[in-house]
Amino acid sequence: MTNKQAKNEKPPDIQPKMHARRTQSRIPNYSLVSFVAFLCFLALLFVLIVNAEKLSRFGLLQQVYYLVLVLMSLSAAGFLFGVLQSSADWVGEAWGGTLRLSGSIVGAALVVIGGYYFIPKPTFFPLTVYVRGEGGPQDIVLRNTGKVFLKLGAEINPEGIEENGQAVFPRIPAEFRGQQVPGWVESEDYEASTPTVTIAGSDVDLIVKKKIKHFTLAGTVLDIHGKPLPEVHVILPEYKKEFTTKSDGRFEFQVTADREKSADLTAEKHAYQTIRLSPTLGDSGVTFSLKVVNNAPR
Repeated sequence: MTNKQAKNEKPPDIQPKMHARRTQSRIPNYSLVSFVAFLCFLALLFVLIVNAEKLSRFGLLQQVYYLVLVLMSLSAAGFLFGVLQSSADWVGEAWGGTLRLSGSIVGAALVVIGGYYFIPKPTFFPLTVYVRGEGGPQDIVLRNTGKVFLKLGAEINPEGIEENGQAVFPRIPAEFRGQQVPGWVESEDYEASTPTVTIAGSDVDLIVKKKIKHFTLAGTVLDIHGKPLPEVHVILPEYKKEFTTKSDGRFEFQVTADREKSADLTAEKHAYQTIRLSPTLGDSGVTFSLKVVNNAPR
């Protein structure tokens, strides 16, 4: 009996050695997981760096940064706790009870939390200003023409308007986030509907409207001999305006319009031929030459 028991008994150091072999056999698996996670981390970090402006414009920068931290935490946890056989414990209060975490979850959590906590606060951020008409988001009235101006403190910052009606400001100081600042456009035909814009996020709409312009339309009514004609009725029907000339034959209209364009203008006087012209708003040298009608009724 004693000999049989002696044969079946194993030396006391065999169990720890077997456990060590099993642990060592798992190290290549941890190394592979850590390496793959690290490669994914590098790829996503490259995407984040290259497309930071676009991601910020669509409000996705924080979400992608979170994914970068998760992949980095997986790589760190796999290497530290799988390959190097490190250990970590954390005990804290949560939801009215005691929460105890140990192993790789602690390392992963520290990487994610530390990544958010120690990230430096940005001093600048990109801002896209979309110039829109009063018809809504699809009302793109300015393409590759004009400029947008933002007054940030004492500094005035201009940026050109691009194909889709957007002006990109790459470096807005962080202290202006959420602030209302003066903003306007430089354009021949449009002006900002309001004098300020609120920088609430990475993009903002700047609504514009047609400029209201003031034009002078003036001239002289003469007879065929070049003498001024008084008592001539000069009519501007589109704007419902009339003017009666005096002894100098002069007439003048003040017109409000959104752009410079031609307008129908009529001059009529009893016993004289009625003349119609189409001068351009802003023309101050219009001349009517009226001829006497011989058979005009008296």
